[in-house]
Amino acid sequence: MVKTKHGTFEVRSITFGERRELHRIELKANKDGTIDPDGYFNLLEFVMNKAFENPAKTLEKFDDNEVDEILNDIYIHYKGLSKKKNSK
Repeated sequence: MVKTKHGTFEVRSITFGERRELHRIELKANKDGTIDPDGYFNLLEFVMNKAFENPAKTLEKFDDNEVDEILNDIYIHYKGLSKKKNSK
């Protein structure tokens, strides 16, 4: 379960191999300290398809910005990063 400001979502767990794939995609999204928009959306797409069996049904009531925020929270969950740790 991942709690976001848009609700709590049940997400599928991520395997070690999938986490490594996510890391590879993450590195492609960050080029020389700058976020590549296409790479970032590829990252969110990977997270969305991993997290939900039926992403369209789960996320259809949210606008695109809300979907991005939800997927970013799930990404943080998959990476094992705590928002509290990152806010220092």
